[in-house]
Amino acid sequence: MEPLARIEALRWRYSIGGWVLNDVALEIRPGERVGLVGRSGSGKSTLALTFNGIIPQSYAGQMAGRVTVAGKNAVTAPVAEMATAVAMVFQSPDDQMSQILVHHEIASGPANLGLPLPEVRRRVGESLGHLGIQHLAERETNTLSGGEKQKVALAAALAMHPRLLVLDEPTTDLDPRSRFELMHTLEGLGDELSTVVVSHDLETIAPLVDRLAIVNNGAIVIDRRTDQVFAEPEVLSAHGVAVPQSVAIEHARRSGDVELEALFGRPAHGAPGPSSETAIELHDVSFTYPAAARPAIDDVSLSIRAGEIVAIVGNNGSGKTTLGKLMLGLLKPARGSVRLQGQAVERMRPDLVGYIFQNPDAMLSQMSVAEEIAFTPKLLGRSDWRAQTDSMLGRFGLADLHGRYPLALSKGQRQRLAYAAVAAADPPIYIFDEPTTGIDKPGCDQIMEYMDALRRDGKTIVFITHDMALATRWADRVVVVHDGRIGHAGSVESLAALSDDALATYHLQLPPLLRLVRA
Repeated sequence: MEPLARIEALRWRYSIGGWVLNDVALEIRPGERVGLVGRSGSGKSTLALTFNGIIPQSYAGQMAGRVTVAGKNAVTAPVAEMATAVAMVFQSPDDQMSQILVHHEIASGPANLGLPLPEVRRRVGESLGHLGIQHLAERETNTLSGGEKQKVALAAALAMHPRLLVLDEPTTDLDPRSRFELMHTLEGLGDELSTVVVSHDLETIAPLVDRLAIVNNGAIVIDRRTDQVFAEPEVLSAHGVAVPQSVAIEHARRSGDVELEALFGRPAHGAPGPSSETAIELHDVSFTYPAAARPAIDDVSLSIRAGEIVAIVGNNGSGKTTLGKLMLGLLKPARGSVRLQGQAVERMRPDLVGYIFQNPDAMLSQMSVAEEIAFTPKLLGRSDWRAQTDSMLGRFGLADLHGRYPLALSKGQRQRLAYAAVAAADPPIYIFDEPTTGIDKPGCDQIMEYMDALRRDGKTIVFITHDMALATRWADRVVVVHDGRIGHAGSVESLAALSDDALATYHLQLPPLLRLVRA
């Protein structure tokens, strides 16, 4: 069968730096689904941008080799022409939102193709239905949660009726149930649509993809059927890819290693439990965004002790991020009170609480990595800001990037930079919104181990996440937010006692290890 897409001897480098892609060869057959996996900065996202000609046509750099999709030369065919064959969902959905209303966003692609208005409307309705987001049609795109934006971006791509769909980290901002529904939707799109999925989330994409292509240092080092790669999980670990829990459990069973808790149990903190001192206290807190029909946070009371690690989970749009911003002081409650270490929250206090935004780009403003990390300590008048900067560069693996422009980094690198910049101020409380989004396994381990080290030093950690495996491994306690209220709060093990109906309501799926405990 003639490949739908063929990449031959592809090399690429940006105008600054060395080769990012090195002699890449890859073929995608009609109807085939391929996963591109690898470390952060390995070249996955750059490779994805070559399928529709954005690279080399919209970036300055040097290219060699050939990329052909549906008979079109992606190097020379205009991007607008490539859009009739290839649709792409970017890693950050904000990068491709251009319309005010959701249904206009989805309609813009087909409309730009010059399709008749009835056909445009039909495609909009079809795409909204595929993703189950009909209720968002009249919403303004800038009011959506990260997960809702991700769904809208995918709906807009599907409305183009592409032959090749390229998805760059499509599940990062989705709650567990939405991830499952997305994979089910993609599986049901028909055998004629080819799909390339760039992802660190192998647990989710494994049932979808036929092949895994592992990218390392700009080259494809492994290209095999998914089941063949999973038969040797050490291959994934060797290239910085997290082994799915389900695969590791099956591998442990086959090898006779029944000590599953040793593989997935919570790390030994090596410190006493949380103190009796209250670090964060919310009492009857409610908050409503302007013109919103209902409160984003409704009558929430919550107490978090000093030295505790708490994971906040829940469905997209449930109020998790809003809750974090109320704790920070970025938002003020309409009713109720928020106190940090006994002090009423009147404004943002970077010396008291550090906050990492869901999109790290929103908090990067300096001209170099080192300047970004030094900014807050210098602002606070700390005399040790140089030592803190050097310490954070080393701790987060950014020393070799100290002079780079922050927004030119990969998303995983930008995420690590955001953590380093906040940690440099050494506050007693940290709030992380989706702390490991788009980060490879080594980077994820590094960040979570650093959180654990902060906890051992008595710091208080709150992290908002859709990654249930991450939450159940690292948190002392899990708080489930649903429709702006606390649906459940308790130990990690208490999640296994939730009914199927409750899990469905909260859009949660237990990770494989907790499903074993539940069984």
